[in-house]
Amino acid sequence: MDAVPPITIVAIGRNEGQRLVRCLESIRQADYPADRVEVIYVDSRSTDGSPEQAARCGARVVVLETDRPTAAAGRNAGLAEARHDLVQFMDGDTELHPGWLRKAVAVFDDPAVACVFGRVTERHPEASIYNFWAHHDWHVQPGPAEACGGIAMFRRDVLRQVGGYDPDLTAGEERDLCYRITRDTGARLQCLADEMVSHDIDMLRFGQYWNRCRRVGHAYAEISQRYPDLRSYRQKCRRNALHGGLLIAAVLASVLLRSAWPAGVWLLLVMLLTVRQAARMRPRLESFPSALLYAGHHFVSKFPTLLGQIEYALRRRTGRQRRATTYRDTGPADERGTAPRDQGS
Repeated sequence: MDAVPPITIVAIGRNEGQRLVRCLESIRQADYPADRVEVIYVDSRSTDGSPEQAARCGARVVVLETDRPTAAAGRNAGLAEARHDLVQFMDGDTELHPGWLRKAVAVFDDPAVACVFGRVTERHPEASIYNFWAHHDWHVQPGPAEACGGIAMFRRDVLRQVGGYDPDLTAGEERDLCYRITRDTGARLQCLADEMVSHDIDMLRFGQYWNRCRRVGHAYAEISQRYPDLRSYRQKCRRNALHGGLLIAAVLASVLLRSAWPAGVWLLLVMLLTVRQAARMRPRLESFPSALLYAGHHFVSKFPTLLGQIEYALRRRTGRQRRATTYRDTGPADERGTAPRDQGS
């Protein structure tokens, strides 16, 4: 008998279409005994027949009944139904690497480990510059980690001990959860160098990218406000504010002085910082042009990210609740995909 522990896989989604079929098929084809895998699909009011398709693929379907169908709420719903001690979360737009499950469960032989995750790659990084940026956003250095993304394997009891995901968070729910796990249980999060899933963000429009970065800014501001000792997020908020403030100051100076010099100096500074960032990233991205292209994203993203921080501050001051945002919104202002990994300066 294959001596591996039983696991529950929870996939969440909304109107994923063929992506969901590929997701569930990848689970079926994984190098893991089928009778040791429970598959749960949590749907957030899809209109494309996703629940029925998931049932045909052999998943147990849970329909999320809420007017704020966040990713956190979806994962909590799957967690509540999970029968096994190890729970692998996936998004409906991801495909599981065949060998991942065996490599992940082996790490849980260490009782101090609460979470294991691996490499996420984009299915089509060549399809757009936004896909390319997302492909490299997923990178995390293997080893002990402070946080994971939405796709990871957890001990079920640890998640229940800390109360699961916060369903009120529309972004940043993974960082919030991981902070509570390490703070309240002392358990460890482990990142492996092995590929875990491929992701299909399918981001083809600038508006999608802009809204995705706004969500990141909202998360930075909300999580840093919630946990003042989480210095990394507070530093990110300050850096974004500094970059935005410098741009505003340069534009105002150019207008008042009727000269392009202040704006030109600002642009030159950004170019120099981008080149420096690219030089640091070159070993990982293999070529300097690729590193330069990705480094540009770190500066372009700061402005919508700062806007997200400002939106959070205004909502907090006025007491207004943020619009319900799913992890797979549709339409021209769609905020598709999981929030990107923490971005550098």
